[in-house]
Amino acid sequence: MSNTRAVLISAGALIDGGGAAPVRPGAVLIEGDRIRAIGARIDAPDDVTRIDSQDGTITPGLIDCHVHLSDAGLADASVQDSDASGLRILRMAEHARRTLVAGFTTVRDVGGRDHLEFALRRAATERLVRTPRLILAGKIVSMTTAGASSWPGMYRQADGASEVIKAVREQVAAGADVIKIMATGAVLAPGHEQPTSAQFTREELKAAVDTAHALGVRIAAHAHGIDGIRRAVDAGVDTIEHGTHLHEDAGVAREMAARGVFLVPTLKALARIADPEGPGVPEDMRAKARDRRADRDCTFRLALELGVPIAMGTDAATPFNRHGENAQELELMASLGLSPLAAIAAASGAAARALGRDDIGVLTPGMLADVVVWNGRPHEDIRALQRAPIAVFLGGERVV
Repeated sequence: MSNTRAVLISAGALIDGGGAAPVRPGAVLIEGDRIRAIGARIDAPDDVTRIDSQDGTITPGLIDCHVHLSDAGLADASVQDSDASGLRILRMAEHARRTLVAGFTTVRDVGGRDHLEFALRRAATERLVRTPRLILAGKIVSMTTAGASSWPGMYRQADGASEVIKAVREQVAAGADVIKIMATGAVLAPGHEQPTSAQFTREELKAAVDTAHALGVRIAAHAHGIDGIRRAVDAGVDTIEHGTHLHEDAGVAREMAARGVFLVPTLKALARIADPEGPGVPEDMRAKARDRRADRDCTFRLALELGVPIAMGTDAATPFNRHGENAQELELMASLGLSPLAAIAAASGAAARALGRDDIGVLTPGMLADVVVWNGRPHEDIRALQRAPIAVFLGGERVV
């Protein structure tokens, strides 16, 4: 549905996404693809389209900083590895649709398959499919590793600084907005690859960071173990994904806080692997996840204590971590000490900053009109964000 007229949304409360107390009541005026005004009440011409929800709450469109649209959250992703690319991209479109109608208007995909995500974005641009705003990494840049065999088409293996530079340039040339690198091993890798083990050398990481930044894109580092986290932060990455063992070195956490390096903790992913809803997750992977749950919680609490900026990310597509159920991550964040209002900011204003975007994430005049209306009061009960929203606007266009 395309909006040609201005839209005035009124609700019982408005959360701006920047962490401020809710405005009660609240209203947003949308003109074209931008927010024109916000406030408790807004005077507008009689001919505007009006949406009124006195029991509802207005928020910015939510942002998930860590998804993989190419996969479905199966216990064993390999069962779809031989599927035709046409079938896979149709599934990606459905995963994106589910995410959008759940109130997430922007996602950062940090590892697709065979660059199909770039075709999905083009299809969305041509209005063949409906997706959130897509920020794409292309293939994950990693050293030669056993983990690459678990996700065919997702990794670009590179060894040595010169090859890493080439791999980063390849992703940007293909259309990447961000680079994802593997600073440590992964939980969902064959048993002998350990999440605590650092992978790229300092020289290789620095080459990746310098190349990405020179090309004008940010860089995200997958990092569980503290040695890999330390190397990645020293190299100048913009976000640490997972960060499981960060609590082992408070000095690194303080450096992240001082420099504004975001932690994207992906709490839900580890929880679903450690205690899966059904069969199919190999025991060695379950054991790696179970061993790290206490570390995950300690790191999150330390990050809160030391002021490390936190952005929400689910790692959607890991086992039983399904697209469209992204808001469950916010409930986990709140259970570890983040207030509901701060959790919403982690999925809106803070997430936008983690992505390097200054045009989304907060409800402010002049920003892109990514706006969601929810039933209930998510600032009082964060679980309200797990229910279907009343309305979703993406760039001023109503999509729900």
